[in-house]
Amino acid sequence: MLGHLVSFTYCMAPGSTLPCRKILDCWHERIDIKAYLSKIFTPEEIEAITDTPNPKVTQLLELIQKAKGNK
Repeated sequence: MLGHLVSFTYCMAPGSTLPCRKILDCWHERIDIKAYLSKIFTPEEIEAITDTPNPKVTQLLELIQKAKGNK
């Protein structure tokens, strides 16, 4: 997602409790990433990792609604 080489540890913890959603794409040729993740995370967490994110417009609208609710 960043467009350059990053360490595996960065991919595992990119500022959230779950790995980067692109971790399977980036690391499948180097290690058995599916097996590794299945040892660490629950099936629900793996589903959340691989889930397709909402489009940017939807994400922005959700953030706006959340900000309005915090007033």
